[in-house]
Amino acid sequence: MKLRRPKTVLTCPQCGSADLYYEAALITGYKYHCKKCNYIGAFVVEKDVEDAGR
Repeated sequence: MKLRRPKTVLTCPQCGSADLYYEAALITGYKYHCKKCNYIGAFVVEKDVEDAGR
C-alpha cells in the first residue's frame, strides 16, 4: 500500500497569492517573488491543497 502525500502550494505571506516564482537561489538560499504584491523574500507559506476528484 502506497501512502499519498498531501499536495501543497506555496503562497505569499503578504497577500496569500500562489502566483510566486523563484527570484534567486544562491548562497543565501531561495528567494521568491510574488507577481501580485511584489513581495520578495525567503519566507513563504506552504498550504495543503485538497483533491477535487476524491
